[in-house]
Amino acid sequence: MKTAARHSVAALACFLLALNVSGDEVTINNGDRLTGTVKTSKEGKLIIETSYAGKVKVQLSDIKRIVTDKPVQLLLDDDTQVSGILSAGDGTEMAIRASSDAELQPVSMTQITSINPAETSTVHLTGQFNAGLDRNRGNTDNDKYHVDAETIFRWSDSRLNMKVNADLERSNNKKSKQKGRLGIKYDYFFDSEDFLFHEKWYLWSGVGFEHDKFADLNLRTTTGLGPGYQILETERTRLSVEGGASYIWENFDSSKNSDYVAARWALNFKHQLFKAWKLQAFHNHHLRWSIEDTDSYVFNSEIGLRIPIIDRMQATVQFNLDRNNSPASDAKKNDYDTLITGGYAW
Repeated sequence: MKTAARHSVAALACFLLALNVSGDEVTINNGDRLTGTVKTSKEGKLIIETSYAGKVKVQLSDIKRIVTDKPVQLLLDDDTQVSGILSAGDGTEMAIRASSDAELQPVSMTQITSINPAETSTVHLTGQFNAGLDRNRGNTDNDKYHVDAETIFRWSDSRLNMKVNADLERSNNKKSKQKGRLGIKYDYFFDSEDFLFHEKWYLWSGVGFEHDKFADLNLRTTTGLGPGYQILETERTRLSVEGGASYIWENFDSSKNSDYVAARWALNFKHQLFKAWKLQAFHNHHLRWSIEDTDSYVFNSEIGLRIPIIDRMQATVQFNLDRNNSPASDAKKNDYDTLITGGYAW
């Protein structure tokens, strides 16, 4: 029994020792060692993820050697790239083996400029264009035109969103609606290594322009800045919220012009209800509330369904609400639009 117990303890000790030394190992010039998983290097620092201290950064110049149990990619000082498993050779010199049957290739830390370098940033482009037309002839001559378009450029660490829409209506050869909106917003996503939270946080900045002839609004110009949080960003679902501050200039045709600071809140949501069919529900809104006059705010909202037709063609059923709680003289606070449009998505 005692012999069996000793054998069991010895086996357990060997197992725990094997767990302790498994993974990658980084030896510092002063003899200290770090075990974990080699992730990448950035700005001359190696990032290794450990089970006991999270992600640890070490200057490449302070590292004596690196041993890995999985292939890594090295960028050398002569701009060549080599991939393979790093070993210690005789215990002092480093070497890399590209495959199990390949020969060891000596390599030193002084040759290495980057480890697992990030891929060249590529952009993912999405967007859509939609248009609608309603013409009535007879006792009433009425024409309604609507266009909207959106383009999103998504890089690994940033996003650029450009959005425009316009509406024009004529009744008996007289304009009854003329409004439009253009917005440009840039989001910069924080690096999880450099920010208090993680990479779902971003800093947004943007500028917007609005015109509504029959609300007496010649031009509303808005600039803003603030934090955002990307709650979800998957193939089926995208959900983000934003806060921050905006500065707004309003130029009216007949009423008194104004400018003010406003708090800003925004929500952006889209979700494919059925993955195979790609029927998409969406809802976006943003609120700008004057800090100087709490009775003054502007709220814009859109909600609807995008229905795939064939290939990239789509139909959209949409309801918009625009509310200005302190409108110009003789203008209404609420403006509603119900739209049915056809378009193309990319």
